[in-house]
Amino acid sequence: MARPDTRAWKRAVAAAGRTQAGGDALEAARASALLLLGRSVAMGHRRLALQRLLCAVRVQADVPSEHWLYCREQADRSPDPQVRSAYREAEGLGRKSTPAALTTV
Repeated sequence: MARPDTRAWKRAVAAAGRTQAGGDALEAARASALLLLGRSVAMGHRRLALQRLLCAVRVQADVPSEHWLYCREQADRSPDPQVRSAYREAEGLGRKSTPAALTTV
């Protein structure tokens, strides 16, 4: 199986953050952010998944509820306040796209 082009995905997300991306660039950033997040969740990444959740929310990607749940569980388990803070920031930014069942703690 070929290795996915994570570098291209990262470049697409970064490009959206550097400029007022619109149209195709923004859609590419959203799709790439979700691919990166999905890959991190599938590989069991903890900190990286939370960082990628935050990136996805910043480009206003429609994050699946199972990814929100995974990241919330990782944040709850982490003794690192920066990890918990990253989740809270993502939750605050993505409140509109976060399922109501996951916003209550």
